[in-house]
Amino acid sequence: MQVDKTEIVKDYRPMAELVPVHWQNGAIEVTDGARIHYTRTGGAKPVVLLLHGLQGNGLMWLRTARALAATYDVIMPDFRGHGQSSRVTTNWSAQMLVEDMIELIHTLGLDQPYVVGHSLGADIAGRVAAVVPVRAVVLVDPALRNVAAALAIDPDNPPPWMLAFMEMLQALKEQTHEQRLQTGLRLIPPGAPVWDEEDYVSFVEAEAQFDLKLHRYTSSMDYLCEMPEVIAHITCPLLLLTAHPGMPGLDIDELVAVWQQHWQNGQHIHFPDSGHFIAAEQFDRFIDVLTRFLSEH
Repeated sequence: MQVDKTEIVKDYRPMAELVPVHWQNGAIEVTDGARIHYTRTGGAKPVVLLLHGLQGNGLMWLRTARALAATYDVIMPDFRGHGQSSRVTTNWSAQMLVEDMIELIHTLGLDQPYVVGHSLGADIAGRVAAVVPVRAVVLVDPALRNVAAALAIDPDNPPPWMLAFMEMLQALKEQTHEQRLQTGLRLIPPGAPVWDEEDYVSFVEAEAQFDLKLHRYTSSMDYLCEMPEVIAHITCPLLLLTAHPGMPGLDIDELVAVWQQHWQNGQHIHFPDSGHFIAAEQFDRFIDVLTRFLSEH
């Protein structure tokens, strides 16, 4: 029987009703004056830094943070151009995000945090772990190829399908919560199950907050999987989680082999029945794998 996703999500609550009231909101100002916002669960506990993917924000980790908060002080920053952090001005790059996260770690006085990242956030997490002391790093389905570069899209003259996508993201910015719940269903990957309230609402809100100017820079980004010398500098324990590839022609085994050839202390776990958003699609298994790894290190 076909599931009516519209009916399932129509009563999902706004973000303000989902985030625990005792969690902290804060921000730091980095060297170039940009403001980097973060949400923090708090407490005198080991710190876990959760980094989101492209078009996400820190609170996309809401359900994961709830699961970890009893044991860890969870910090969820918004990359610049995302969430409540500064908008993009004249430039944006992966290295800029790495420098922002390193400044966050130093400014907040975080002593060897665990760093967990999804997608773009996994790429940034790995680069951070290569240059500053962290206890362990978890890379959740990082980009294994620059798809934007392969598509060779001109941001000033996008194809019709991308123009429609951009117009949909722009529309989200002007819509009510109820309208966003319906529009956001068009952004869920085909075949993906209906997401939990916390995962879906945070996903839609993040898309509405995303700075569309960032698409100008994605095709020129370099990716960690293409930088074996950086992977080799990650000396802490590393866990690589992968999912079923969303793009045809991607050979997961071949690309994972690049990591395995260069990491010093890594392990790999595959989620064959999950799409890119592992934490939303297979939450129970994801949390079990994540907490076991963190507790071991």
